[in-house]
Amino acid sequence: MRSLSPSSEKTSRTTTAVLIALIAEGAWTIGCGAGGASPPPPPPPAIEVTVKPVTGSVVLGGHATLTATVTNTTDTAVSWSVNGAPGGNATLGTITSGGVYTAPADLPSPPTVQITATSHADSTKSGIGTLAITSDITLSLTPNTPSVELGATQTFQTTVASSGHPDTSIRWSLSGPACTSGCGTVDTSGNYTAPRSLPSPASATLTAQSVADPSKQISVVVSITSSFSLQLSAPSSVPAGATQRLWRP
Repeated sequence: MRSLSPSSEKTSRTTTAVLIALIAEGAWTIGCGAGGASPPPPPPPAIEVTVKPVTGSVVLGGHATLTATVTNTTDTAVSWSVNGAPGGNATLGTITSGGVYTAPADLPSPPTVQITATSHADSTKSGIGTLAITSDITLSLTPNTPSVELGATQTFQTTVASSGHPDTSIRWSLSGPACTSGCGTVDTSGNYTAPRSLPSPASATLTAQSVADPSKQISVVVSITSSFSLQLSAPSSVPAGATQRLWRP
């Protein structure tokens, strides 16, 4: 058998060592791939809900349209609520499934509402918009320079003007120094009845206040008049010591 030279023997040993290392690495790689678990897929992006406008305002009884954009899901449906009340209510205002909000007829306290759109796909995801409820109510009162005879009744009328659709109800009241002893009465329809006895001073302040927005009111001073005269009839003379009855014609 032929013997290898020292240099050839060294080269052979080196080659063998390299082959063994490669085989070992391949075996480890195969073992790792066969027995190891694949890394988990990344989680899907979280659902997000955006409401527009984020802030806005709407007049009493008016309308505002809000939109909700839902991302990272094919289910883009939302449910709407006003201050947590599904669909809202008469006090806070109402909202349709399409996002059309109708402000209440009377000013709420505080005069702001929070509109929330909640994702149908994930009820923990929602978007919020805030609306300020405003009032542009103006009042007019007729007659505006009234005088009412003792015991008579005068009807007052108030006009409520607004670009929205507010509650047009009115609260009526009387005030003034004469009202401590009696300055007349006013009913819920604005019918004022003067007292039967002339007060001092002979006037009263009549106030009409908006129910929708109590900060809106209008007043007028009512003069209470007395135009009747008292007449007596009596003979031209009465004998001394005699009694004569006097009468009113």
